[in-house]
Amino acid sequence: MNPDPDIERFLDFSAGMVNINALFQNWEDNFVEAVANLRLEADQQSFRKGFAKSLAGMVTPDEYESRTGWDFDSAEELHDHLKSLWVRFYGDAVPADSLR
Repeated sequence: MNPDPDIERFLDFSAGMVNINALFQNWEDNFVEAVANLRLEADQQSFRKGFAKSLAGMVTPDEYESRTGWDFDSAEELHDHLKSLWVRFYGDAVPADSLR
């Protein structure tokens, strides 16, 4: 469990939506839609902040892998994976801007 509540929210949602053993066609779009449909704006913002913190290197490959079943050879490979998901969620928004 990560001590940062935003990162923990991001990892919790990722565990359910990005599990490598349960992926299906269009899983990325389903993940985006599930987060967009969260009832509380605070939950959406916490997820976004946790996602941005993850892109800033505050989540290790081991943390993400243990929750999702993915296997990355390096922190850079994880970053590339997260960056491609970020673009699906937030387009060209700068992750660091979500931390302000």
